[in-house]
Amino acid sequence: MVSKLPQEFRRYNRNRNQLRHIFKETQRVLEVISLENFFPEENIIDELLPTLTYDKINHVLENCPAIIVFGQNTKAKASLINHLLSTEVLPVCTGQWRWIKIGCGPTNIVNLTLGLEYEVVENLLSNEKPWITIPEEDLVDSGDADPNCPTVLEVKLNQPTLKDGVQIFVVPDSGGVQILAKEVFKVLPIFIYALGEQPLSNENMEELRNLKETYPYNPVLFVSAITQISFDSLDGELTKPVQRRLASRGGVESSESSSLKDDYSMRSCSTQDDSTSFRSNSMRLDSVKENIKDEDDDGDDGLDLENIDALGLAWLDQLTDLGFINETVDPEEAWLHHGQNAHASELLDSCKKLDRILYFVRKCLQTYLVNVSNYLNDVHTTSLRKFILSAFDMAREIQITPKRIQYAQKKESELYANLMQVVNAKQEELTELIHNSIQEMKEEVLHASNNVNLYHNLPFEEGEAECSATVRAATAEVQRLVLTRLGERVAKQLVNSVNCLRDTFVGTLQRCLLSLEKSYEHDVSFTASDALRQILSAAYSVELHNSSPSLVHSFLERVRQLFKSMPLPWTPTPVLNAAWRRKVTIDVLNSLSPARLARTISTQFRDKVKASHDTFQSALRSLENHYSGKLERTEEQRIAIRKYHAPRLAKLALESTSMSHMVRYGIPHQGKEIGRGQYGVVFACDGWGGAPGPCAVKSVVPPDEKHWNDLAMEFYYTRSIPDHKRIVKLRGSVIDHTYGGSYGLGSAVLLITDRMSRDLYCGIRSGLKWLERIQIAIDVLEGIRYLHSQGLVHRDIKLKNVLLDTENRAKLTDLGFCITEAMMSGSIVGTPVHMAPELLSGHYASSVDVYAFGILFWYICAGHVRLPLTFEQFTNKEQLWTSVRRGIRPERLVCFDEECWNLMQQCWEGEPSRRPLLGAILPVLESIQAKAENEDRSQN
Repeated sequence: MVSKLPQEFRRYNRNRNQLRHIFKETQRVLEVISLENFFPEENIIDELLPTLTYDKINHVLENCPAIIVFGQNTKAKASLINHLLSTEVLPVCTGQWRWIKIGCGPTNIVNLTLGLEYEVVENLLSNEKPWITIPEEDLVDSGDADPNCPTVLEVKLNQPTLKDGVQIFVVPDSGGVQILAKEVFKVLPIFIYALGEQPLSNENMEELRNLKETYPYNPVLFVSAITQISFDSLDGELTKPVQRRLASRGGVESSESSSLKDDYSMRSCSTQDDSTSFRSNSMRLDSVKENIKDEDDDGDDGLDLENIDALGLAWLDQLTDLGFINETVDPEEAWLHHGQNAHASELLDSCKKLDRILYFVRKCLQTYLVNVSNYLNDVHTTSLRKFILSAFDMAREIQITPKRIQYAQKKESELYANLMQVVNAKQEELTELIHNSIQEMKEEVLHASNNVNLYHNLPFEEGEAECSATVRAATAEVQRLVLTRLGERVAKQLVNSVNCLRDTFVGTLQRCLLSLEKSYEHDVSFTASDALRQILSAAYSVELHNSSPSLVHSFLERVRQLFKSMPLPWTPTPVLNAAWRRKVTIDVLNSLSPARLARTISTQFRDKVKASHDTFQSALRSLENHYSGKLERTEEQRIAIRKYHAPRLAKLALESTSMSHMVRYGIPHQGKEIGRGQYGVVFACDGWGGAPGPCAVKSVVPPDEKHWNDLAMEFYYTRSIPDHKRIVKLRGSVIDHTYGGSYGLGSAVLLITDRMSRDLYCGIRSGLKWLERIQIAIDVLEGIRYLHSQGLVHRDIKLKNVLLDTENRAKLTDLGFCITEAMMSGSIVGTPVHMAPELLSGHYASSVDVYAFGILFWYICAGHVRLPLTFEQFTNKEQLWTSVRRGIRPERLVCFDEECWNLMQQCWEGEPSRRPLLGAILPVLESIQAKAENEDRSQN
């Protein structure tokens, strides 16, 4: 059986090369994605392919597997190697040996190298004369080697067992684990430990403890290399309960169906410690035997339990204590845990059982391949998920952004119109307000004893004015203060009116603008949100000042009158006291015209709002131009994701998953043909991959890249959605690269699913009852609703894609056209009879499945599979599509009741928005079902 080792290594290397290709393609795709800057400010390569994952993948793909032989001593290791190679290549003796590497060569030759890189010039006895067994002197370690770069005796043998890269390393008795941990030899270890004639010594235990700590996930095959302890001769005699109890009490591994009977006679121990160990184990063995006899009298009938081997029991105890042997692990289930090698270590009773050694090596090689496949698949699925989610975000941005801009423009225009309306409506109210304010201020001035509140900001002292300029300055200051007080009262009234509009318009509008400007790198400092704030603050900034032409004219007239009443220049100037101020204030208030002031305020408010409105419109146009270009780039990126990057990643995910499944379960056996489609054939398969029942194998040979991509996306979507009772479960996939032989016909993709009894087409032809058909309709609806809840659109609902189990319950299958709404390209897909009219335009959504369900429901209610008469007249699909766009639908049959016919018509409405939601269809179907059940009961 060991002669098949080259076959295992050859298969491993072939699969590893395939994984290398997948890994390089993965890196190339991620580099392209990074260069195209789909995700700004993200290091997409480090995110999707972390350094730790990269190192793990690269470590397996760049290093070669090797059988690493540890052992209790050189005698045990030599005996094991000689059995593996079926030749006495190593002397069976004890001693301190150096590292030994055994590989294949055209002739038998021995070289001494330094770390497998530099040849050491040394006279070896093996090179002086022909040899069958390597002289012991060539194996002995000189003891002066560098521990970081050990000397290795490289042995090349012309042996078929060593072909195709099979290499074996024999580890020295000390320091071997540390050298391997430093990856000096760049190998993937497959550990075999040769057991000798004694229980493990303290040095052996320490070495194994280091090995366990350094390689916690690598299993070790422990082989009895010199002695023989039988673990299999009692299988036929022990009942399973007894075997389990023996395994739990004696540490025997259940996967081997072990027992402890053998013809091995215990040998005397060389040390007192070993003798004590043997005696204690013999006592423990006697206890185990007694317990077995007491607990299961039926199981020990005819058993000779006296010959159970104590040495094997001692090894089991020691290996269990070290954590290598774990009875709780089921090797058939747990050896391929993701991310680590969970294959439990094993104890083999004899090195002559070469088939078990081959099986162990095969499992270790498979584990390396599966782990790399799983790591790669994690990268692919994570990348795909990120791309699909980003496609959703892009689609949402493309749809929502123009609507946000339109909403902002509409709301601001409404706000502007309302503000103008407020100003016009408040004209008379403002006039009245100003008139009342003037009168109130007059009363305050006339009755106030001291006008400190009005004049406390005057920049001059009371006393006689030195010149007329001083009088004019004082008069102007009085006017400013009066107008400021009056403006505050008017502004307060305007603010109250504007605040009513603020609650109506500002909240949502402001949030909308902020979301639009969030990613807008504008060149100017003024944005639409700033302009909106200016519009709303126009009422706060209304001012009455002497720069107003009407006010200046009115005030100058009053000043002229004031100066006419003044004494001549040679007369003393007036005293700027409280009385003078009161008089000037009253004169200023009398000079003000409420109507003119109201018009001035209205004009000023309109001008401010109009200027802010124009600024807002300009900023919004700039924002719209910015997003117009950005949305074009977004659409280009979405197309690139949909057409190129996502399908490529999906194909890589299909390849990595298929590699894992093929290594774990092999290529499924294809039985009789049970179905055929346009691009594939469906075969029966008795079982595969631990499936609980029979399987169906869909064999597809994609004719071109587009079909490869479609198939890969189908596999991804089908595999990514959680299990559902109305969706056919996809068990796995395998890519058969041997399809077509060497004729270059391409690879066959095998998709393995649960096998159903038949499809709905055959079911209706066979005469399903009405109650069964209506239940199928409900099942199909549940399946479609579930897909939609996962963001998927099936796009090909038809009779052939509805499968029935043995109880005539339906499940949806063939998600070849299934896709997320964000990834839909507008391509025309589906079966012509079931295709909604909008599919032909390229702009459609999930409601196409509602249309297809309506057509399917016609067949369910009709009870036959013939085409509707309205469709039979068309000779090609173009004529059919043209008629469907014009409103042609299947005819009403006599057997249709009103409720069923109405439901069909609603589902196949030409306008998608008028079709019912799936949640609204379900109660109708349940009502039809209840009515059918009542009729059935009444008939019976």
